[in-house]
Amino acid sequence: MFKQLTTLSWVILLTGGLILVAGFTFRPKATAPTLSMEDDLWSIYDRLGKIRFNAVDTDVKGVSVERGRDLVFEGSCDKADGKGRTKLQSPFFRCTACHNVEKEFSDLTNINSEARLQYAIEQDLPFLQGSTFYGLVNRRTFYNDDYQKKYGHVPIIKAANKDVRQAIQLCATQCAQGRWLEDFEVESLLAYFNTLGLKIKDLNLSTAEFSQVEHALQTNEVLHETVHLRESKYLAHSPAHFTETKAYEPLSAKALNNPKRYQRGKTIYERSCWQCHNEERYSFYHLGDGKLSFTDLMARTRSERKTSLYAITRHGTFPIAGSRAYMPLYPLEKLSEEQLEDQRI
Repeated sequence: MFKQLTTLSWVILLTGGLILVAGFTFRPKATAPTLSMEDDLWSIYDRLGKIRFNAVDTDVKGVSVERGRDLVFEGSCDKADGKGRTKLQSPFFRCTACHNVEKEFSDLTNINSEARLQYAIEQDLPFLQGSTFYGLVNRRTFYNDDYQKKYGHVPIIKAANKDVRQAIQLCATQCAQGRWLEDFEVESLLAYFNTLGLKIKDLNLSTAEFSQVEHALQTNEVLHETVHLRESKYLAHSPAHFTETKAYEPLSAKALNNPKRYQRGKTIYERSCWQCHNEERYSFYHLGDGKLSFTDLMARTRSERKTSLYAITRHGTFPIAGSRAYMPLYPLEKLSEEQLEDQRI
């Protein structure tokens, strides 16, 4: 009886062992992680070994994406301890007065003003003076080129060129004419901006280039070359070049009777000027779509006053005492000379 049970036990054990071996032998091999068009660029860079910059300091108490989003759209957020709301960052402007939060170009290596305008029309976006927050965390420098040449002697402007936190504070205190932000507010803004980072789909990779990135992730090979491939697909800075005020000259009949240029000027007026001036949203100077607005603006332009269309576009205005409202200038990358002339038409 004991021998029979022992033999039976061995049969059961051997059968179970064979099943286990078969299970291990024929179990499908785990597939390597694949690349998705929706993957965040920084998450892929992390896997390729690139050192992250513009990262959030999560050790700061009270940091959250929600607080950063509220600051951008509402100008205030919950306090770090959750007890009430912060004071308005600026009583005069919101971040969205000058900045979009969406992508502004179909090709991130071609960010001239015309490409930007066409994309704004296609995607129904405002056409603003400032660079978009989309992809901000993928940029290395801020307040570039002529901002540094003209204002780089100012310590915070010089520091803002290579320090995203200083750039945020510069925008808050000078551009928005508001208060200095607390540490948790700056880090919360960075947390929100990190949700707006570039994605794989934004790089317009060819099939072969997509496969190269996927191969690098799966094999841990050619990592350096793959990083350089991706970095060639977008600019890590936002160019900014200024120009002088154009002298007033009467427009030719050919220009005045060009329906394409008229429509483009109308589009810029509505997507740009109106964002601040319609119903005095962020300004003290109302612009509507009636004859009175156009007559006054053209009278200022013909007289070549400091408030002419040409002057305020290229040099902006100083903050007004009491209201502190002012108009930032337009670099050429944000509004070309031809686009400015289209507004007159």
